Amino acid sequence: HAFVRMDARKKRHKSSEMSDPSSSAPDMDMATESSEAALAMASGLQAGAERAKQLLEREDYANAALEASGALQVLPSLADLAVVQGRALLQPLLDTVMTEDNAAPSRIQFKEAYEAFRLAAVMDPYNAEALMELERLSKLLELLPDDSMQAQTVVEVQEVGETDACGHNHSHAHARAPDTEWTADVIVIGGGAAGIGTAFSLTAIFGLDPSRVLVLERGEAVGTSFRSWPEEMRFISPSFNQQGWTKSFDLNSIAHGTSPAYTLHAQHPSGTQYADYINEIAEAAKLNVQLRTEVLSVAPIDGGGFNVRVRAAGEEVTKRSRYVVWAAGEFQYPREGGDCVGGAELCLHNSRVSSWASLDGDERVVIGGYESGVDAAVNLAKAGKQATVLASTATWNVQTVDPSSELAPYTADRLREVTAEGFSPSPKLLAPLRVQRVERAPEGGFNVVAAWKAAAATAAPTIRLLHSCALSRS
Repeated sequence: HAFVRMDARKKRHKSSEMSDPSSSAPDMDMATESSEAALAMASGLQAGAERAKQLLEREDYANAALEASGALQVLPSLADLAVVQGRALLQPLLDTVMTEDNAAPSRIQFKEAYEAFRLAAVMDPYNAEALMELERLSKLLELLPDDSMQAQTVVEVQEVGETDACGHNHSHAHARAPDTEWTADVIVIGGGAAGIGTAFSLTAIFGLDPSRVLVLERGEAVGTSFRSWPEEMRFISPSFNQQGWTKSFDLNSIAHGTSPAYTLHAQHPSGTQYADYINEIAEAAKLNVQLRTEVLSVAPIDGGGFNVRVRAAGEEVTKRSRYVVWAAGEFQYPREGGDCVGGAELCLHNSRVSSWASLDGDERVVIGGYESGVDAAVNLAKAGKQATVLASTATWNVQTVDPSSELAPYTADRLREVTAEGFSPSPKLLAPLRVQRVERAPEGGFNVVAAWKAAAATAAPTIRLLHSCALSRS
């Protein structure tokens, strides 16, 4: 506990220096000035709040938002004040810890200091001093006699209140004492973008103790599903660090104030790159992540909470949590059985491909013509392999206002590249087809049996995505 010993000695040394009354006068003047500055800040904040409320009542929403935003600029300064308060409350207790003739203080005595640091972290989640003090204090509290402090400092958000006539539920945050039987207050299943993003928000934004939020990841590292992407696969949504110009942030960000574009210097990150970005956030936020842990079952407990049965290191154990967040994603659960299409077991799902260029053979049939299917065709073509796409909808010729029903601009642009005149081998695009089954061919290889569908009647777009891709029928 070197940090405790060093700080306590420093405090005693300063106390001896201040024993001279004449030396304390400047400090008293400084304290008076600080108090006056704090009062002025509080007065200005209150005035800003009143102006924002008045503008809101007048339905001047734009100026109300601007006024509120300006008033909130003092939050980092208020967070600094909270850190100062916490340290001022903490230091005398540290002196007590280091004095051998006094009984060790209990955890409850550190409550005010802990709450001050936690308040600072809530007001400014990137206040390094607040986060550092919380971490140091948490380590110290683990060594002190247990009491009710934890019960009084852990806050969880619950939905309470009645639903009004408009269907809105008015909820409030309530403090609730955790029982010692709980493994964690929240268990997050999955250490990918959703899981790490949720854990970060709960701890860094909403102030839960990181030790009370447990992330369970089945893989060997954070972001395992992203690390399993084909080598050539990239994000279709572009990453761009906009923080210097607007209050928006990177489309692919999982935590406000972070940007994959800034961290990776990549506009369309690969799966491995994005996994590294997620891992950096988990490490920087000191999230409680347990790797190589497979969740076997989740069952509700009478009276509230959940039993989460897991297998780790060859052993099965049960963890108990008040809340469970399922963030396991879909990539690792592909539809590969016969309920998808007859003979699906003969096919290779794109989630099982490590690299399109490394696949055997020079010819592939791709079933499916949306993002994954077209991505496969593009990468096969660039690897010198002939690809034939069988799709129920000619997505390459669809242009709608619904981004989920047409190809992303990034995908369409790459498809134009490999279907342009002079590119070889250019993929064959066949639609509208309904694949019925896949079977082994007597002479080797496979037969894909499909039936033509009636083309849906749609209005011709003003600008077609691919002018060079006419439907091919045979």
